Amino acid sequence: MNKKTVFRVHPTINFARFGTSDEYILSPETSAGLPQPGTDVTGGLPIKAGTENTPVTSKDLRDKDGFLKKQAARFRIYAYDIEGEATYPGGDGIEVTIGTKLPDGRVVSDLIWTSHLANKKAAVYNVVNNKGIEAYNQAVPQMRNPETHGDIDSAYRLNRLMIDAGPRTISALSGEHAKFDDNTIPTCPGHKETIKELLDYPVRFPADYNDELFEPNGPINTLGEMFTDDKGRLLMLSSSGNAVGQYDEYGVPIQMTGDLNNVGWFDSAADGPVSVRVRFEDGSSEEAFGAWVVCGDPAYAPQIRNVVSVWDDVYNLFVRKLDLQPELYDRQSDQYSPDYRPSFSQDIKPVFTASALQKWTANLPEMALRAHAAVDAINEHDNPNETIMAALNFLRNPFKEETNIGAPLMPLSLGAAGTSFLTVTKTQYFLLEQWSKHLYQKNDGIKLGPGEFLDMASLSNCLGGRYVPGIEVSYTVTCADIYMQDWKKTGSGPFRIKHFPLKYKNLNKEIPFLKSGWIPLHNQTDGLEPGDVSKFMAIPWQTDYNSCSIHATAINTDGVNESNGAETTLYWSWPSQRPDAVYVAEEVVNNVLPKQQWSIRGPGTYAINPASAATFQDPLDSVTNWDKIGIIIQGSNVDIDDNEFSPDLYLEVESQLTRPGDASDPVAQWPFNANPPKKRSK
Repeated sequence: MNKKTVFRVHPTINFARFGTSDEYILSPETSAGLPQPGTDVTGGLPIKAGTENTPVTSKDLRDKDGFLKKQAARFRIYAYDIEGEATYPGGDGIEVTIGTKLPDGRVVSDLIWTSHLANKKAAVYNVVNNKGIEAYNQAVPQMRNPETHGDIDSAYRLNRLMIDAGPRTISALSGEHAKFDDNTIPTCPGHKETIKELLDYPVRFPADYNDELFEPNGPINTLGEMFTDDKGRLLMLSSSGNAVGQYDEYGVPIQMTGDLNNVGWFDSAADGPVSVRVRFEDGSSEEAFGAWVVCGDPAYAPQIRNVVSVWDDVYNLFVRKLDLQPELYDRQSDQYSPDYRPSFSQDIKPVFTASALQKWTANLPEMALRAHAAVDAINEHDNPNETIMAALNFLRNPFKEETNIGAPLMPLSLGAAGTSFLTVTKTQYFLLEQWSKHLYQKNDGIKLGPGEFLDMASLSNCLGGRYVPGIEVSYTVTCADIYMQDWKKTGSGPFRIKHFPLKYKNLNKEIPFLKSGWIPLHNQTDGLEPGDVSKFMAIPWQTDYNSCSIHATAINTDGVNESNGAETTLYWSWPSQRPDAVYVAEEVVNNVLPKQQWSIRGPGTYAINPASAATFQDPLDSVTNWDKIGIIIQGSNVDIDDNEFSPDLYLEVESQLTRPGDASDPVAQWPFNANPPKKRSK
């Protein structure tokens, strides 16, 4: 076999997060909650702007005026020498920056980056919270904004409901900066390595077809911006996360009536492809395998690891359906290999650590705290049979019908649409079973290359398991159709979303360029357009974040309690990504924890029904006050009045909702219950 050099952008999927400040920090490039060599700071913290990997402190989260800083998604390019088909993990890769000299002698002279951001939420389909992805099985859900006539791809609907900033192309060598706004001319790669202006591109923003909009945080006139650092790496910034609404026939802003599908509303979440052409001093150039950027929710607890992250779901998908590691799972026999030996530190310990970290964002009872601490204390030298996890007796089994069994099975948080409780993935469970059978390694396991590590870390820091519809992404990430399935043959590597080919020709300012795009369970494998990831999320995003704190299980199952617990018992929805109960750093004295506070508290949050605790009672308050919510970070990086906090603590900082010591609703230990439902009259 002949060797070939391929170029790949990493992370394959990266996340730019909202903030109201013009300043930014960098999205984390380490994996949430996991130990980092040479430091007591665990992974998942954002990075200080202008640095390679210096984690932020609490003083870096807001600017001098108190506005929340954005998180920029940083993309890098790696070169790989491949002989035959690609394998995973490759464990290698050379980072490519301006001036890099490759082993074959070529020297990189410039990097030409292109991205295209769009938001299709208002133009496509409703989220069906109790159906999830199954709402697309042989059909599609009802369209959002059904009063705007036309079919799903009609120009009339798309002109009025889709937000499309168009593409932008920049040269890293020239240090260019491009905004995805309503004033900047779209650009794309042109003939012979030039950058071409697209004067006739049909840019669309909400104000284009609405004479007047309700704009509580200002207009939606941008979806973000892009620029490069001094090495030519791409930085993608989100918008400020604004939401705007239409007025009704009486001149009143259309009321938000739900958490997921609010008619007449727009938000400035976005997503789209990232591509790059690598230019060399000899005049030649090569296209790299591209990536995808998602612009969305802030990370309010960046180091608190999800028991099931997006990484766990995507890894499980590629293992089971896309031949990621044949030595682990054989697709033909639908069997995991009994000879496979997981690594304790890489495959087992992260699940144990995630369970222990839940105490910092949820109101767990004392018994659960002791149990989780015992789980986290397990190390690679312990006899599995002599630990609290012996025989995995307390772990919900995804291979069995256990999704409606709550306590004492874990995780004790809400599950996917149609189920009561969350399970780990099948691959996670198999690896834990191998550990339980003493069939595991005590070393560090498979070696990831630097680009592969970034892929894993980026997805590890996002909510998985419960896509109802989710926070960063939804159930789309679990669909094989959206990925490059020929990753071995092409050399693209795994976990890479396939780009729908966009040819910016024959443009007409009156006719939308993008269509409604990909839908799941319909055998569509041509790739995704800009906006095809975020369109499956709630609109506006703030109402979903606000509501998904604590619920009775019936919210997932058509209002019928199918769990083995009481109908009114409340459970956590997204405890790692959407903190419920927190410890306020300013109230910690000598590292002694105070009583927990609700993460959303203060005026406008008082709840008569405990099921509405830790939320803004008026959804409009969530649209205007989301940036005032505090951030949970490790004590070692809390910088308050020269106090020293233990790295064993994860504390809320920089909340603008209340002052330390202010009275707020008391936080009850679990189990606690919603008000009983009203009895129906006969």
